[in-house]
Amino acid sequence: MKALILFLALCGWTQESPSPLEKYRALQHPATPENFDQGWEERVALEFEIVNGADLRSLRAALRDKDAFVRAMGARALGILADKTSADVLAGLAKADPEVAVRIRAVESLAFLKMNPEAVEAAKKDSNRAVRWTAERVAGQFQKETDFALQAREAYAAGIPRESMGAAKVGRPAPDFTARRTDGTTFKLSEVLGKKPVAIYFAAYDG
Repeated sequence: MKALILFLALCGWTQESPSPLEKYRALQHPATPENFDQGWEERVALEFEIVNGADLRSLRAALRDKDAFVRAMGARALGILADKTSADVLAGLAKADPEVAVRIRAVESLAFLKMNPEAVEAAKKDSNRAVRWTAERVAGQFQKETDFALQAREAYAAGIPRESMGAAKVGRPAPDFTARRTDGTTFKLSEVLGKKPVAIYFAAYDG
């Protein structure tokens, strides 16, 4: 077998590596509640790869995938990438997908696109509280001139070092970090520590 692989390599044949979306499909620890503390670094790293890879055809196909995690990730990435072609499919997912995570991501992406606001309004009456909360949270984006999708793309393009993941630990001083506010200005933790009370909230969800 090794001789065959060597022969094929010498002939210029190489096996294509799986796409980031395929790697996401094959995760050992998919984004389920029981995996909250397991494998999240790999899920986050793959999300960056998927968004920055920008294979729109594969992402559009992912919206119809039988795997709910793949549908959710496809929905998220297409919103961030401002793929207006996907708006109607995303609206359909927001209204009728059986999986809560997919409906949440579809609602968020419609707000990124600022399209199909009626689907977001309908999501405010969804049977699931998390979907309703998401719809209420993002509804205001439709009236704002800020290009939230562009801000997200720029944040993803900056990348995330694997060694920085999990740097924050309960009981230890918070590691310094820099982030962009929604108004475009920069927030740096070290510039406000000791000067004013600081409350930092991150939505504890991935996938």
